[in-house]
Amino acid sequence: MSGVSFKAVGIRFDYLHAERLQLIPPQTQVAFNVNLVIGPNAIVRGDIVEIPFSLAASSNPSIVNISIRGALIIQGDPRQVEDIAKSVNSGKSPQIIQMMIGQYVFFEVNLLLKELGIPPAMPIAPLPQQQRQGEGTTMYA
Repeated sequence: MSGVSFKAVGIRFDYLHAERLQLIPPQTQVAFNVNLVIGPNAIVRGDIVEIPFSLAASSNPSIVNISIRGALIIQGDPRQVEDIAKSVNSGKSPQIIQMMIGQYVFFEVNLLLKELGIPPAMPIAPLPQQQRQGEGTTMYA
């Protein structure tokens, strides 16, 4: 997808839920388990594609739970949005789509953490894909 250009890109949040289960004890390291699912039900309407996503994040120790659902909406060339929808629906989201959704969603997660009084601990950009299967990510608050 080199040379990607879109007329418009937006995000729609359909569901936001964040709850603090307990206060963070002092000097506690908090690890986050994050599951971001993109697609597979991308919908094309003319020159617009709507790509659903959902995120579930929890902490260890159990301090916070976050759930977010929504859609990335892209307007562009009809052939280009059709190609994006096909790749998302086949389970192979283009990296540019993963990055766009990741930036929007992880920014929102950090805002929710701040509102709950928990120091932001999640990256704004998604982590590189070079991580080995089964290898978790630990982030500290």
